[in-house]
Amino acid sequence: MNGMATDSDLLHADWSIRLVDYTHVKRFIYHHHYARIMPSTTVVSYGLYISDELMGVSAWGYGVRPRHTIRKWFPGLEVKDYLELNRLCLLDVMPRNSESRFISLVVGRLKRDFPRLQVLLSWADGLRGKPGYVYQACSWLYGGYIWSEFYTTDKGEVLHPRLLITRFGSRGKAVQSRLGLNHYFGKQFMYCKFLCGRARRKQLLSASPFVWGNAYPKGGDIVWSLSKAGGARELIDYVPEMRGRGYDIVLGGGDIDKQLLLFAG
Repeated sequence: MNGMATDSDLLHADWSIRLVDYTHVKRFIYHHHYARIMPSTTVVSYGLYISDELMGVSAWGYGVRPRHTIRKWFPGLEVKDYLELNRLCLLDVMPRNSESRFISLVVGRLKRDFPRLQVLLSWADGLRGKPGYVYQACSWLYGGYIWSEFYTTDKGEVLHPRLLITRFGSRGKAVQSRLGLNHYFGKQFMYCKFLCGRARRKQLLSASPFVWGNAYPKGGDIVWSLSKAGGARELIDYVPEMRGRGYDIVLGGGDIDKQLLLFAG
């Protein structure tokens, strides 16, 4: 937007939700999202426009194992029955609570554009200190958490295990030592939003191995542990420094287009 827009200006402006092509979203994510990469499994993306300026994006698709995921969360459903929120990113100028409003508007579009969808899935990134307040504000259901892992360089750059395997063929102790990496563990929180009718929702909840409800996690539920010598984990009382995704150490440098080509699909 032109000029110095206030929070009130942005909240009361006309928000337009539009489809955005993959390439455009991919570059927006690279410049504005901490993960920087756009999953190649993205099916559809929506943008938040104010005065024809793109202020945010949400990308929907699947993780690396779509059928495994939906069968684990809700046995009986197939890949065609769900979408997962792969990326949510708004410009920093957007005021507080913009994410939940944006999500609610996009869910409305998804219902219209994909009328056969039964459920939406997402993860809140507890590794980054996010318990999922945006989903809680939208009344999504919470289903528990899993422990996930990541590595950081001595500069705090984050590396996903898959990136190490892709580049070095292993993420074993020898690779970790060579790169001087710290090995951390943290929680990822599960959320879902039903788009189906009440009777079908009841069936799906009954069949799910997880207990879904509104007993939401808060900041105090976010914890990290550090892998020590011998493989033991030690709970830590500090927040690990996490910056970027460690592209330089994986790629040995390179321009934006090369990085997008290699890791964004």
